[in-house]
Amino acid sequence: LWFVLFVDAIRLARPRLLPRVRRALVLTVATVTAVGVLGGTVYASQLVKTQRDVVTKVFTAKKVVNPLKGRYNILLMGSDSGHGRTGIRPDSLTVVSIDANTGRTVLVSIPRNLEDVPFPTDSPMHQVYPYGFNCGSECLINAVHTAAADRKDLYPHAKDPGLEATLDAVEGATGLRLNYWVMINLRGFRQLVNAVGGVTIDVKTPIATFGHDDAYRQTYIQPGKRKLTGNQALWYARSRVQSDDYTRMGRQKCLMSAMLSQLSPQKVLLNAQDLARSSLQLISTSIPAKEFGAFADLALKARNQNISTVSLVPPVVNTESPDFAAIHQLVAKAIKRSERLDAKKPVAKASKKPTATPTQTPSTPASPGVDDTPAKANQSDDLSATC
Repeated sequence: LWFVLFVDAIRLARPRLLPRVRRALVLTVATVTAVGVLGGTVYASQLVKTQRDVVTKVFTAKKVVNPLKGRYNILLMGSDSGHGRTGIRPDSLTVVSIDANTGRTVLVSIPRNLEDVPFPTDSPMHQVYPYGFNCGSECLINAVHTAAADRKDLYPHAKDPGLEATLDAVEGATGLRLNYWVMINLRGFRQLVNAVGGVTIDVKTPIATFGHDDAYRQTYIQPGKRKLTGNQALWYARSRVQSDDYTRMGRQKCLMSAMLSQLSPQKVLLNAQDLARSSLQLISTSIPAKEFGAFADLALKARNQNISTVSLVPPVVNTESPDFAAIHQLVAKAIKRSERLDAKKPVAKASKKPTATPTQTPSTPASPGVDDTPAKANQSDDLSATC
């Protein structure tokens, strides 16, 4: 309709009666304006359709859960059902606890090897494991999903009993009641990072981009401030060669912090199509579509504030024989402390200096060893500064 209006405006201007130069100028300006408005409208409509498709296909849940004590507690899981594994093993478990008013965020991370995890008394799994998930060295928290995957007798109305059991286990471990969950497909994560043009990380020590089965590759992400591709970001988050689980958890938090600070609304808009395609393969969640806008607002608030972290890892927590009463107090104190801290955080200006390229050097680093600096991100009142 706007295009028709511009064409009609050209007709009313009667350009034939104008001198040649003015006629050319009027026609040029009118044509460029008409095409610009038409093209912008078509592009905007495509964005709206793309976003609607993502929201309707990803955010399919209907149940809305109100904030608990003024906070949203969302379990973020990284799923990995790779070669040689039975069922889904969520090796990355992080409760994102968000102040419903300010967006102030606390990340509570749970190691995959946490043992003897208790289930709340109202959980069906409590009937089977009244003294916690203590059936031996294989009964780690990341194995709860597999153990309950076929237990329709315990969760008759659940599409995924293993997922419901995992939620119960996380509640028992942290003492927090969960509002929602988000499952991240680790393979799809690469596409997300590529869709926004990479993510810049301050790499502290060489990160191996190979596993024990392909150690002959000997390729590394070298130290320095680097813009990582999706594949490199995935290695940064998952690599355990010359590292350990707990240090890896610290790197994952640093990656979360970097993504939150670098994913601006403008970048999301400019990469909407690629983001939509990656999101469909990346995320499944219990967050309903009607809550999408509220959480987008909270994410924008969280970008300008300090993120606190607390991780249930040694030396703070003994993962083989954990004291869950002490863990509950640890988590509660971390949340209370975050609420007392100054919520305002100055936004760092983007550096104009060229960023180093995401180099992978096929040579063994001069001084390989455990990258212990990111491990400090496991217990922090300001995640961005720690990373």
